[in-house]
Amino acid sequence: MRDNVMTPNAGTAWVEERVRDFCERYKDGDGGKLIPLATTVPLTGFRIDGVRSGVLEIIRAQSVILRHLLSTMDTEAVLRLFGIPAQLVPWMPVLDAPEAYEAPVMRIDLIPLADGSVRICELNLDSSVGGPETAEFRRYEELAAGLPLTPTPYELLARHIAPILRQKGLTKVCLLDWSTWEGYGQFDLEWMRETLTHQLPNGVEVFLATEKSGSERIDGQTLVFRVFMADDALTDPEFVAGVFRTAGHVVGDFSGEVMGSKVWMGLLHDSELRALLPASACEVIDALVPRTHVVTDANLDALIDGRTGFFFKSAADFGGSGVIDGRTADAAGLRDRLAGENRGSWIAQEIVQPAEFPVRLIGSSETMSRECVLGLYRYGEEWSGHFLRSRSGASVINMSSGAAVGWAYEVSSVEA
Repeated sequence: MRDNVMTPNAGTAWVEERVRDFCERYKDGDGGKLIPLATTVPLTGFRIDGVRSGVLEIIRAQSVILRHLLSTMDTEAVLRLFGIPAQLVPWMPVLDAPEAYEAPVMRIDLIPLADGSVRICELNLDSSVGGPETAEFRRYEELAAGLPLTPTPYELLARHIAPILRQKGLTKVCLLDWSTWEGYGQFDLEWMRETLTHQLPNGVEVFLATEKSGSERIDGQTLVFRVFMADDALTDPEFVAGVFRTAGHVVGDFSGEVMGSKVWMGLLHDSELRALLPASACEVIDALVPRTHVVTDANLDALIDGRTGFFFKSAADFGGSGVIDGRTADAAGLRDRLAGENRGSWIAQEIVQPAEFPVRLIGSSETMSRECVLGLYRYGEEWSGHFLRSRSGASVINMSSGAAVGWAYEVSSVEA
């Protein structure tokens, strides 16, 4: 495998064609965008480097706390706290060795503030994270303008898995999705497959599969990259067990379901648990993680009374579908949600006002100032750019509320 970012000219025409096709694919019958797509946005003056170092400190703190929880609670209680089904335990090595946890894929969801600081609102530590394909829009701009090429998340994925293939003598890579998502309109797997094909050593076969098609090709010579989600696995755990048993290597066990639970945002602010941590870790947490509480019977009334200062999030939801804005929630309805049956705990996270960026939707000539949140990617040990979601009118900025999506890239103050 080459050490440079990209094999010269490899896939250039393919990327250009895919970007055009991508824009066409995400339309309904009347030509309107199913998912609003935005042009790329430069980031200048935001203190992202502190996040890169701080996240690793936070994960070390999580490992310490998890070890403590497992020593003082039974495993079932820990799983209930995080909202994790017990069926996934066989593929969660972090429960046996928290200190050895390493996340092969991260997307750190960030709230940029107008003063240049940033806050971490969620840790997505899972191989199934969405949005990396939006980096190809920036790649298209770089190709069109003759700019130096910056690595995309999928190129960094190639750098991560190439040594594994070499060390284990593997000859195939399977990008394993679930049939539930077929026809969903995603181009991410096509881009992932094409990028890996261009970047990995000659002779490595890269193929797509689901539990219903192509998975019979998985054998001891195959590295499996898990694209499907934990909830998908619950529909056929025997199939999942077979994959882990048969494949030569799997990137993407389910430890990230534990370490990426929303509940951590509250646990990191728990005074008793913080007593286990070094002062340096507490300083990082205070600087980067908004004040967050795990909802309990003891604090339920106070949180409902002060609800206008919080977003309420369930450990079991993804994509922002279950987020409740305390500013618009009535007390009785909120109490019913928080006190009702739920897979895992609820958290109440302090509302932080995001900075605004000039955003132009693809196909529009108008640039609008929109509040945005970011998703900073890390594949292997290398950081990339950001998945950008901009407010579409709803008080919550996420895909479920119709946020426009795009790519944000960092520009130094000197370049700007």
